Amino acid sequence: REISLLKARMNDVYSVTRQNMARLTFTNNGAQPLYPNSFQDAFDNGTNFPTYGGITRNAPNNTAFRGQYINGNTLIAGSTVSAVGFSRQTMALALARITDGAGGESPTFAVMSPGDYATLNGDFIGNEQQFVNPGGSYSMDTSVRSSFPNLNVSGVPIFADHFCPAGNAFFVNCKYTAMYLSEDAAFDFSGFYSLVPLGQIGQQGVVVVGYNVVTAKSSSGAWVYNVGGALF
Repeated sequence: REISLLKARMNDVYSVTRQNMARLTFTNNGAQPLYPNSFQDAFDNGTNFPTYGGITRNAPNNTAFRGQYINGNTLIAGSTVSAVGFSRQTMALALARITDGAGGESPTFAVMSPGDYATLNGDFIGNEQQFVNPGGSYSMDTSVRSSFPNLNVSGVPIFADHFCPAGNAFFVNCKYTAMYLSEDAAFDFSGFYSLVPLGQIGQQGVVVVGYNVVTAKSSSGAWVYNVGGALF
């Protein structure tokens, strides 16, 4: 089967665009007015982003827009999260604190870097058990399974994301936080334009995406920083 070069290039453009959107979800984009908001400013408490959506976070009666920005060193009394990362116990305690800080609503999910996730996953694997079926056999269809593609602590799924910066974990409540994509700029292609006016022979086109990551209640989520113990 033959695939045209144009189709391959377009497929690459869309892939790169999606990866860039994923990367921007976890970074500080405040200096770039054309960039979307991210989890960082969504769940900050005013320390790094004093305003959010034109709302002054530390103004009276704006507590809903003060996110839970928590140092891993002070996340839990006597915590070692900043030194050795999350374990099952410390993650459960962290979720209890974050849920309490959100007014009793637990996060929908949590996300962290693969290195930090591997540390937490290792705590699960250390207590994993394999049960052998007498008379049974293992094959490609019935292989031994170990480790976990995602973890679940206190009913909250926890995922690894390549683009999440190491040492940070984000806890998101999807009742209040979502990505909004404009129907007028939903991966729209501009068409090709000649580069002759620039003294070059060729054509150029761009993919246009208009979107933003928005939360209506910053306190519903959390940004935990200074998480240590990443395995890589």
